[in-house]
Amino acid sequence: MNILIVDDQAFIREIIMREFCQVASSTLFHFKEADCGNTAIKILSESPIDVSTQFDLVIADLKMENGDGLAIINHMATTRSREIPLAIVSSSDKRTLELVGNITNSFSLNLIGVFQKPVNTKEIYASVIAKKNQTQPKPELNIETPVCHSGNITSLMNEDNLFLCYQPKIEIATGKLVGFEVLSRLCIQGDGFIYPDKFIPLVEDAGLNCQLTKLVLSQALSQWHLFDSLKKYRLSINMSANDLLSDDFIDYVIDKRLCNADIKLMLELTESQQTINQDRALQAIAKLIINDIPISLDDFGKSYSTLDRLDSIPFEEIKIDKDFVSDLDKNPQHQAIVESIIALAKNLNVKVVAEGVETLAIQNRLLKMGCHCAQGYFISPPIEGRYLIPWINSYNRQREQKYANC
Repeated sequence: MNILIVDDQAFIREIIMREFCQVASSTLFHFKEADCGNTAIKILSESPIDVSTQFDLVIADLKMENGDGLAIINHMATTRSREIPLAIVSSSDKRTLELVGNITNSFSLNLIGVFQKPVNTKEIYASVIAKKNQTQPKPELNIETPVCHSGNITSLMNEDNLFLCYQPKIEIATGKLVGFEVLSRLCIQGDGFIYPDKFIPLVEDAGLNCQLTKLVLSQALSQWHLFDSLKKYRLSINMSANDLLSDDFIDYVIDKRLCNADIKLMLELTESQQTINQDRALQAIAKLIINDIPISLDDFGKSYSTLDRLDSIPFEEIKIDKDFVSDLDKNPQHQAIVESIIALAKNLNVKVVAEGVETLAIQNRLLKMGCHCAQGYFISPPIEGRYLIPWINSYNRQREQKYANC
């Protein structure tokens, strides 16, 4: 096993080498050392063409003079070295290590892990072996044209191919069902479902975002008219910030609202797009609100959160991004972030919805924090329209029995 150890302290390099030989005494190790990032980069740059075969592992300290660990990460991310298993070690605090781990993963490097000093060589070796065992040889596949691509996305945008699901939203304190978020899929006969992460970027690139939102809105309203019992629940439709720049779209939504006054419509605005700060977009939001169409700020905290938006725009609710909620019971940093968002919303008299609630423990934690509503797989995955009424009836019966026994 060939290992490159990068650390500016010779005694640490010696300890790592000695402990590796003790941890796996039956393994033949070949070590190469570098006392700084620049030396390590030179070693990697002078490697043979198939550099990934020269080293089975690179262990790199973060804090070094003459090229630190981040310099090594950047080099590996842009060269043939990107496939080499990489272990980062440092005496930095846990939050810094998590940040470096996120940076490394964003480069799609073969990261074994980020480990705090003093180095636990046994843990590093076990992680290397575990990752190696998880790696499966990639079968040779014929390259096929994806079923959804830039060449056919326009023709796919129609009622026949659009398929809607509805994810419920509950009031945490009472368990009361309060509404549903509409989630779109493309359903092509013979090819199954295509999910938003695949087709939404194509839709936006083709300038079809308004057309898609109109289709979703029209079909969801039709579903709500099938059963009067649905009209007691809020119907939330996702809208991109770019939709706000279309006067035709805004007029379409307002017209739909006027023609369907018995349906409690809400628009969920993805907050990660800077378009929202444009005057034209702000005017569109005001026009919607004036016409009794409340706005929810979706994915709050994800990538473009600004407090001035909460101060200047009368959102009815904000939805905490699922990345902060899904590990709330285990991640103290996310717990602090969620608590701060809930406190801020309370002071602004704005309701809070937590997305990504996947366990009872997380839901109970949110209840203690004072979060209003929850949405996620613990409550229910997205539901097909044909199963909506049976699901609602079943959920309400279970809720009644639960509270009757209390």
